[in-house]
Amino acid sequence: MKRNSSRWLPEGKRAAVCFSVDDVHPAKSSDAYEAGGDGERGALRHVLWLLEKHSQLRVTLFTSADWREISPLPTRKFLARFPVLRDRVFLAKVLPKGTMRLDRHREFVEFVKRIPRAEIGVHGLHHVHSGLRVPVEFQEQDAAECERILREALRIFDVANLSHAGGISPPGWDLTDGLAEATMAVALRFVASARDIITPIAVNAVTNQSGLREVSLIYPELLYSDRLLHFTSNFQATSDYERARQIIEHGGLLAIKAHVIKNAMGHIALDGLDELYRNYLDLLFTKLEDDFGDSLWWTSMGEISARVFQNR
Repeated sequence: MKRNSSRWLPEGKRAAVCFSVDDVHPAKSSDAYEAGGDGERGALRHVLWLLEKHSQLRVTLFTSADWREISPLPTRKFLARFPVLRDRVFLAKVLPKGTMRLDRHREFVEFVKRIPRAEIGVHGLHHVHSGLRVPVEFQEQDAAECERILREALRIFDVANLSHAGGISPPGWDLTDGLAEATMAVALRFVASARDIITPIAVNAVTNQSGLREVSLIYPELLYSDRLLHFTSNFQATSDYERARQIIEHGGLLAIKAHVIKNAMGHIALDGLDELYRNYLDLLFTKLEDDFGDSLWWTSMGEISARVFQNR
């Protein structure tokens, strides 16, 4: 699929908008931080509010099957000083396996299933790894090990009776070749593994920030012999309306990213969901509706992926 191809857009639509939220899992405010477990009283209330105000908006909630991360940054500073040792141990305290396993949190699962116009994406199994890059779950593992991890994650989704949209956002954005092969082996068809909110908008612009580089900044792009559809997150809380307008006018996908956790053990996410970001998105969506009307396709990564592969 060419980077500026319009085949992914429905007839009569000039561009598209999608919204996704990472790190959704059952943690409550009584845990290290809240990530969806408090339901309508927690951070996802902002998503519910936006969905109620904007009837065309859809959302992809990227969810980890058995979240174990506590701190996204190393806290065991002494161990971090030893190059060989630090790569073999967790450099921050982690939750015991099973603590946040989806099938053990029925109330959370039923809550996210009730969110209107929402789909679930896979966000790894544990969202943690040994070494300095704590949240980057997939690093040196080969395709077989990545496949084992993904199959365990998908098994937990099945046991929890939580369906998913057939795609993954790799924790920490990183898509290794091994993970890509494993993703296709378990029949996941799309991946969101790049974030670039700084590269200027252009038809041929490619990513050069987090995750995959040299992939399209503003268009869905088929990778790995057209077997895997890639999405780049190109807009967040710190982006201005001009960037959104340019993406739309270039016929692209305005892919807006948020993280459900604003403050993770002192690490403040600039795109963390709070009232300020919610209100900004409300203004953004309203202006897009006013400026572009019915020419916009308000969609989701799962819906775009289904359309692309059906058309092929």
